[in-house]
This record gives sequence, C-alpha cells and structure tokens, in this order.
Amino acid sequence: MPLTTIDDVAAIVVIDMQKGIVAMPTVHPGAEIAERIGRLLPVFRAKQMPVVLVNVAGRAPGRTEPSPPFTPPPDW
Repeated sequence: MPLTTIDDVAAIVVIDMQKGIVAMPTVHPGAEIAERIGRLLPVFRAKQMPVVLVNVAGRAPGRTEPSPPFTPPPDW
C-alpha cells in the first residue's frame, strides 16, 4: 500500500544504509530502498519531524556467543 499521509506523531528511523549493507541481496533491492528513503527524509525534515539515522557497528554489550568470521571490504 503506498504511503499517502504521515501521522503528526511519526518519526522515520533509517537503520544500516551503509554501502555494504545496501549491496547485499534482499527482498527489495537496496537501490529501491535508498530511493524511497531519499523521498521520505525531506518530507520529515520539512515538517520538523524526527529523523533518526542508525549505524550498527558491533553488537550488544555482554553478548558472549562467537560472531561469524567476516572482514568487510575496504569500501564497506
């Protein structure tokens, strides 16, 4: 369903849109997601509504299970 209105008490939270994550195969192509975010952010900002950009770098404190081996490429 297309988004046609935004509630007065809404916020937009954008999580992990760095280059490496967007390039991964997902249900919706990363370029499509980035384009939609690019259309929504100016609307939220123009209405002075909250915009939260989250970059997850690491894992929750206290977690003890091993992480899978992964070395991101230099342009991640």
